[in-house]
Amino acid sequence: MGKIWLITGCSSGFGQEIALAALAHGDTVVATARDPAKLAQLAEHGAITEQLDVLDSDENLRKKIDSIVEKTGRIDILVNNAGYMLAGGVEECNRSEVEAQFQTNVFGQLNVIRAVLPIMRDQRSGVVANMGSVRGWHGMPSMGVYHATKACVTILSETLRKEVVHLGVKVTVILPNDFRTNLLSPGHKKVPAQRIRELYDSTDFLFTFLDTYDHQQPGDPQKGARMIVEALTRTRSGMGDELPSRLTLDNKEYRIDSDHIDGYEASLEGEKDVSTANGDDP
Repeated sequence: MGKIWLITGCSSGFGQEIALAALAHGDTVVATARDPAKLAQLAEHGAITEQLDVLDSDENLRKKIDSIVEKTGRIDILVNNAGYMLAGGVEECNRSEVEAQFQTNVFGQLNVIRAVLPIMRDQRSGVVANMGSVRGWHGMPSMGVYHATKACVTILSETLRKEVVHLGVKVTVILPNDFRTNLLSPGHKKVPAQRIRELYDSTDFLFTFLDTYDHQQPGDPQKGARMIVEALTRTRSGMGDELPSRLTLDNKEYRIDSDHIDGYEASLEGEKDVSTANGDDP
């Protein structure tokens, strides 16, 4: 039996590509966006298109999810994809810019989870896949706030995974690396209203690089989307039945993760004498 997908942020990028890949897989896709007019291409390919704003009230989101389930009968896979990048130094990003970034990237995912999980709990089955980033492992100049949201998503996903596993619901966080999506494009990447000249030595290179890197990333989003669909449905050759807590997509990302873990272990070992000085005492 084909799966029923609910995907947020489908107007472009990974949301759109995952929707197309799931449709090609023979599944039913409910593709959502704040502006449903941007989902016309997916509708032509057979997707059910719905307006959904991840920042809507809990009551409105629950009503929307209930109306979707009336059409589909269930939700098997939720892909929490909606989000954007705020690029700028930590100090450069003002309060409203930071709050908006966390509202969409973190609280938006939580809002949708709260609306969908009651359905999956009743079903005693389902997959929740939250879109994180390999950059959630470590911060980089000019991307600290964005990376912080992805780190939050990762920890929330790992915690939720442990909370619902006994109910038959599986949770993972997807960690893409550099794919040619619209993440770095105007309208998807936002910048602070003010820059701080004293920070240019540490922030300006990457800040400028992001503009030149737009749509020059090595990763193929169509290939990445197919990998995501195969992973979440456990249909890729060589995969076991267990969905990993962190779903990486390519060799480069695997090496980045491994290098970060190795570096953290080395740092931890270097502080061993201090960390263990008090023995087992609290």
